[in-house]
Amino acid sequence: MKNKLTYSSITLGDYIRKIRLEKGYSQYYMADALDISQNSYCLLENGQTKASLDRIIQVALIFKLSPLGFLEGYFNQIDR
Repeated sequence: MKNKLTYSSITLGDYIRKIRLEKGYSQYYMADALDISQNSYCLLENGQTKASLDRIIQVALIFKLSPLGFLEGYFNQIDR
């Protein structure tokens, strides 16, 4: 039997939503800061749009986090 890496927990969109709510930011605020529509931002949080590396960096900086710190925080949330 092959070893299969499985993981569950929060998605990247869930993680972004979690931090956004902790910071007290609205979806409208985030969308404006990213220069996208609120609907496009909602799709990002709901996982219906994939986040590019550039977008992840932008989100991290809006949250006043280093991109590496943001990603480390996300990967620490994943149960393996």
